[in-house]
Amino acid sequence: MKRTIVVALVLAVLWPAARAQAQIGLYVGGYAGISEQKPSFDPATFNTDTTFVYGLRGGIRILMLALEVNYFRAAHNISMGDFVTFQWNGLQNDFSYLGLSLRWIFSLAILHPYLVGGYGTYTAAVQTAETGKDGGYHFGAGLEVSLGSKISVVVEGKYHHVTVDFSKFSLGLGNFILTGGLNLNF
Repeated sequence: MKRTIVVALVLAVLWPAARAQAQIGLYVGGYAGISEQKPSFDPATFNTDTTFVYGLRGGIRILMLALEVNYFRAAHNISMGDFVTFQWNGLQNDFSYLGLSLRWIFSLAILHPYLVGGYGTYTAAVQTAETGKDGGYHFGAGLEVSLGSKISVVVEGKYHHVTVDFSKFSLGLGNFILTGGLNLNF
């Protein structure tokens, strides 16, 4: 009887640890989608531009949290009204991001909705003009659907906020991206 109780207690302690171990892992993936950007710079007026975005991600998941490295690139065309000092209308803004995100995951069987937030470095290179690089933050939400133990489909929406400093001015770059992609889980 004593042996049965000891075995039951050991199993009771080890069972949650074994299940937690199953929820620890690495993942890598790629994604693509749409990026909507509306630059801001007083007193200039800009129109919203939507374009294709692509990127890569990799991270480590521990229970209901994941730390992720993320990279994306999008090429927006600048569409602006009349501005006396300079004219960027029709120029391309090569916009990229490299940073860290923290996911808070709410697992429901094969569905894994999550909230995400993070910080990173944004680079804006306006064709034939200037290149600026600065830090900014993002936040959003997503849904990961497991297709077995190794592959999952991820759909995510994020808002990125950054002000990039060029040599003579600062350009605000509000950007919303909606993406879909695949993750490989290890």
